[in-house]
Amino acid sequence: MRADPGSALSGWDASDFALLIEEARTVRRVGSHSLADAEGFLREVVAGLFGVRADAEGGRFIMAPWLPDAWRSMTLRRLRLHRSLVDVEVRPRAEWASVRLKLTFGPPIPLALSVRNAGPVGRVTVDEIPLQGNRAVFTLAGEHEAMFFFEGDPR
Repeated sequence: MRADPGSALSGWDASDFALLIEEARTVRRVGSHSLADAEGFLREVVAGLFGVRADAEGGRFIMAPWLPDAWRSMTLRRLRLHRSLVDVEVRPRAEWASVRLKLTFGPPIPLALSVRNAGPVGRVTVDEIPLQGNRAVFTLAGEHEAMFFFEGDPR
């Protein structure tokens, strides 16, 4: 699936997540009618759940995964960002969340990474290097691990 400019990100919330899960539960695993709108469903996963969109003006990608309650991990493989392919693995925990990114094909990608549906972020690191603010802005080349440490009560 490709990350598109202007994909819905800010308006996506718990009700959208519940609809996505309900649609996933009703999918038949095999057959030509397994999913009525496969492209729309995948768009909801990429733009909604993983919060990926292209910044049309700056050439940078924005990724802000939604951290579902009680999920131990979620993975997206072979996400197309322009000419590059990226694997994403998100592991939310009570006090922190890790986002592992691997550029599997193509040129390096400028990326702004944050998390949604979590407590306030007190500290962010990328490859154990502390960054300022509540998001990570860096160039994705190779493999990286971003850590978001939450302040106070999570969620």
